[in-house]
Amino acid sequence: MFRVSKSMPKSNDSIKDKMETAKLAGYTILPSRESAKKAVLVAKTVCLTVFIIYIAVPIFVRANSWILPKVVFSNLVRWPPFIDLSKPSDFGLNTTRNFYLQTDNGVHVGVWHTLPSSLVQDGGPADPYEYEQLLKSGKRIILYLHGNSGTRGGYHRVQLYKLLAGLDFHIITFDYRGFGDSTGTPTEDGVVHDSHFMYRWIKERNNGQPIFLWGHSLGTAITTKLAKKLCELDDHPPGIILEAPFNNIREAAANHPFAIPYRLLPWFTWVFVDGIKEHGIHFSTDENIRSVSPPILILHAEDDAVVPFHLGEKLYEHAKQSKPDHHAVVEFKRFPGHHGFGHKHIFKSPELPEIIRSFVHKALERKK
Repeated sequence: MFRVSKSMPKSNDSIKDKMETAKLAGYTILPSRESAKKAVLVAKTVCLTVFIIYIAVPIFVRANSWILPKVVFSNLVRWPPFIDLSKPSDFGLNTTRNFYLQTDNGVHVGVWHTLPSSLVQDGGPADPYEYEQLLKSGKRIILYLHGNSGTRGGYHRVQLYKLLAGLDFHIITFDYRGFGDSTGTPTEDGVVHDSHFMYRWIKERNNGQPIFLWGHSLGTAITTKLAKKLCELDDHPPGIILEAPFNNIREAAANHPFAIPYRLLPWFTWVFVDGIKEHGIHFSTDENIRSVSPPILILHAEDDAVVPFHLGEKLYEHAKQSKPDHHAVVEFKRFPGHHGFGHKHIFKSPELPEIIRSFVHKALERKK
C-alpha cells in the first residue's frame, strides 16, 4: 500500500511496523497511487460542483427564465400531498364549507368559508345556502390571502383560521388560480384579479358587514395591491393585516435563503431578479402601500428566515411616510426571535388575539 523512496529490507513485520521502521531510518513515505487517485477525484468533484452551482445553473436559468415565475409562486409545491381539499373536515374544520367559483374565463378557484364560533351549532348548517345567509349575521369577515406554495389547507393556515373563528370572524379563504384544486396558471395580475373577485363576491352577500383583508408572505403583496385597487375605486376596507410582509419582490428574492449561494455574484441581479421582472412580476408593495388609506397592521417575527425581519421594517417605514397621521393608521408588531415563531407560526403567540381585537376595534372606530 505504501512505497518508500529507498529500498527497505525484507521483513515479516506488519505494515505498521514497516512504516515505523522506515520513519526511524529516515525514509520518506510517499502516498500510494490509490490515495493520489482519491485526492484527484475529490478535487474534480469540488470543481464540478462549483461549476454547476455558479456557472451552469445561472446560465440555464437565464436561458430558461420561464422557470422563475414558477419559483416565485411555487404553486406546484403541495404538502402534505394527496389531500382532498373538498373535505375541510379532514383538516379539523368541521364548520367550513367548500365550494368553487369561476373568477375568470377558464379559471375556477376552490374556496373555504369557516363560520364564527358563536354561529356554530351542532357542526354548522347542512345547507350550503345557509353559509351565505350567515354572512349577513352581523359578524365581521376576514378575507385571507395565503402566501406562495401549498394550499388553503396548509397546517399553519388552518390553525390561523381556527384562531380567527374563535375570535368570532367569518373566514373566507381560497386557492389562487393554479394553486391547490384551482385551475389556471398564476400571474401577478391573475391572482390579484381572483382576490378582487372574492372580495366582490363577499360584498354582494354580507349586508354591509366589515371585510378585513389579511395577507401572509407573498399574500401581503397581493393584499396590498388589492387594497390599492379598492381604494382607487373608493371602496375602502376597514383594515389591512400584513403578516411577514416584504417591501418589494426584488429585495425579497435577493434575501431569500435559496439566493444565498448566488447573491454575491456580479450577475445575480441580471440572472435572477431581472428575470422575474421580465415575466411581469413586480409586487412593489412599498409603492402600492402609499395608495392604501385604511389602517394597516404589520406582524413580523424577528427570526423569520424566509422574509427577513428588516424587510418588514422597511415596508413599515414606507407606509408611515405616506400617511401624515401614521401613529393612528400604521402599527408594527414585532415578535421576539426567542419565541421561535419564524415565518409561519405567529398564530401561536398568546398575544395575537388581543392584538387583533385592539386593531379591529380602532379600525372600526376610525371608519365611523
